[in-house]
Amino acid sequence: MQLIYAKPSPYSRKARVTVIEKGLAGRVEDVIVSPMEDPAALLGANPLGKVPALRLDDGRCLYDSWVICEYLDTLSPTPRLIPDGPARFDVLRRAALADGVLDAAVTARMELLRPEDKRWTPWTDRQRRAIERGLAVMAQDVSALGTAVTLAHIEFAVALEYLDFRLPDVAWRQEHPALAAWLGEFSQRPSMQATQPQPS
Repeated sequence: MQLIYAKPSPYSRKARVTVIEKGLAGRVEDVIVSPMEDPAALLGANPLGKVPALRLDDGRCLYDSWVICEYLDTLSPTPRLIPDGPARFDVLRRAALADGVLDAAVTARMELLRPEDKRWTPWTDRQRRAIERGLAVMAQDVSALGTAVTLAHIEFAVALEYLDFRLPDVAWRQEHPALAAWLGEFSQRPSMQATQPQPS
């Protein structure tokens, strides 16, 4: 398989962490691209031109990080990142919450890349309020994550480290020390260390 991704992308990082946590690194070739250049490798795998995309052994392609992570989770029985039964929806809810924080952070970051006179401050402020509300609920939920790694763990960690990477003025660590303590431990995992975000 080929994982087509960009190193700065947090959505790519979710898939990359999942590959490592599932023990699939030996089965997945990295194809690093710059999405803004519309490379053929990416457009051939995802007509939307967004990362990540996963080209399967039979040539079929999957895109959107959610779909890719769920597919990868089916390839080996352990660890199970998305469990069955009632626990499935606890994991998916927490993963969706963290993913929503990430979406708002990426949106706010993109607005900051616009020329200052073209930025829409009310829009950025709305994203930041969403981030703050999401972080507050993540802080309430973090103690319930447990020690067995799930997709929710990955989503929490990637979202929090993206805030550090792209929006360092969001002082989430001071507001949510329990989240900061949890991330301090989880970020030491080899999957997180190997996928540290890098500017393009």
